[in-house]
Amino acid sequence: MEIRPYTPDLETPVRALNERLRAGGEREWRFPESHRPRFPKVNGRNPYQELFVVVHHGEVHGGYIVTHSRFALRNEIVSVACGPQLNISEGLVNQFYSMVGVMQVQDILQRQPLSYALGIGGLQTGQAKLLSAMGWTLFPVALLGRIISSSNFLTNLEYLRHRPGFGFALELLRGSGLGTLGIRLAQARMPVSNSFVCSERVSEFGQWADTIWEQCRSKYSLVGVRDRDTLNVLYPPSDSRFIRLKISRSGDVLGWAVMLHSKLSDHRYFGNMHVGSIVDCLASPENAYPIVACASRFLQDRGVDMIVSNQASDAWCKALSAAGFLKGPSNFILGLSPKLTEKVAPLERTRPGIHMNRGDGEGPTIL
Repeated sequence: MEIRPYTPDLETPVRALNERLRAGGEREWRFPESHRPRFPKVNGRNPYQELFVVVHHGEVHGGYIVTHSRFALRNEIVSVACGPQLNISEGLVNQFYSMVGVMQVQDILQRQPLSYALGIGGLQTGQAKLLSAMGWTLFPVALLGRIISSSNFLTNLEYLRHRPGFGFALELLRGSGLGTLGIRLAQARMPVSNSFVCSERVSEFGQWADTIWEQCRSKYSLVGVRDRDTLNVLYPPSDSRFIRLKISRSGDVLGWAVMLHSKLSDHRYFGNMHVGSIVDCLASPENAYPIVACASRFLQDRGVDMIVSNQASDAWCKALSAAGFLKGPSNFILGLSPKLTEKVAPLERTRPGIHMNRGDGEGPTIL
């Protein structure tokens, strides 16, 4: 088997791979049927993506995506890769190809030893077990949520409604008002003063984002470069899905947040709710709370039923908690390659300062 770049002539074999996965009973994972990356390599810019596939006698038996980017590691700018993303292997349905996933992880480490994986789907997935067996360090990135409409939340909590007895209990909580009361009590927090803080929705990131980046890069043990050039690649001005918020206090910019407002339909977890998500954000750790508070207020004013965010940094988790967010079970896993673990060590000291969220993964999604 040979690992090679995903080129146009391999799109048909990739479609055939996806058909075999579907026929074999794999319902979730598919490899992109277009060879075009989300972030193409243009004039040496970062980030950029590459797609690779495993080929044998003209057939494709697996593939992965790698996103090349830059991080501040203890304030030193280093090249880091997010990958393997979508580490798809025909081994999911045919044990003959069980080593394809291993080959792809080995391949990414040869290309970029400083790599990380983000998402994965939980510590019990095959991908997580594979990375752990190959010496990667894995831990969950916290999921925090704030319920705005308790009635809609209890009505659409799909992943509990189909469990025996839970559907009746959720209806009882919703109909009696006990659910609303319990949620309000659980989310009650003493408000923190935010005098003279204001937010402004912007269409793109300007020079002010460079200033924030330079102020913040040394305050985290590991953080993806977030200057204006990088941000406008990740969240292009032409993409109207992204809500970009600039937050200031007394005329000084404190930081920013990128959000999504998703109107779900038959979602496997949240049914037909309107879900707001804080997918990316940056400020000095001491200014995390006003960023979170402004972003939450903005989404609430848009009529979302709940707001969610995945954050690795202790400072941002504490800020979300102070804003009334509750921790939930997280299947969003961060995996650090052996070399990256070595660079970040000792993790007991540096892990609280790792600032990663959905913006550092395969793309900003709500869950």
